[in-house]
Amino acid sequence: MLFTIRKGVLTDAAAIVQLEREHINDELIRPVAALHAHSFTLNEVKTLINHHWLVVAEVQGKIIAYVVAAKWAFFSSQPLYRYIIQRIKFADVDGCALSTTNTCQYGPVWIDPSYRGQGIFEALANELKHQVKATYPFMVTFISGDNKRSLAAHKNKAAMHVLEYFTFEQRDYQLLATDNHQSTEAN
Repeated sequence: MLFTIRKGVLTDAAAIVQLEREHINDELIRPVAALHAHSFTLNEVKTLINHHWLVVAEVQGKIIAYVVAAKWAFFSSQPLYRYIIQRIKFADVDGCALSTTNTCQYGPVWIDPSYRGQGIFEALANELKHQVKATYPFMVTFISGDNKRSLAAHKNKAAMHVLEYFTFEQRDYQLLATDNHQSTEAN
């Protein structure tokens, strides 16, 4: 299967909003009444495309995957992200203290289930790292304790490592980071 990895453009926005709304809970083992993340509005996706980072994978013109990274201010109105911002102030990667000035929020990432296991995740993560590294040396994300598949992919394919485990509003998460100065494979 041949897929293309590229920077998202404004004409992708509606398709990305639709994919996220349809699949926001796909990776959870049990349904969650109030997922802490939210699905993006059309305006938020356009903001991500214009002012942050959004990378898509497509096959024959159809978007089959996407990943985002954004400055912390984009997410800071949400309580979970405010909590994470406080947590990263106590973390470091290889002796370098993390902060909101040297990190950005990575994720969400979504891949159509019928295309998983074909190298798309790693290609998306590498392209996103490439786009972000000039601005932020580190990307930080969190993964629900329920999402073992995502944790394995982020550790093995995106070269992220666990900074800490934390609980927020009775739900377990893992906080991960990557060093964008590490070499990434060419697409």
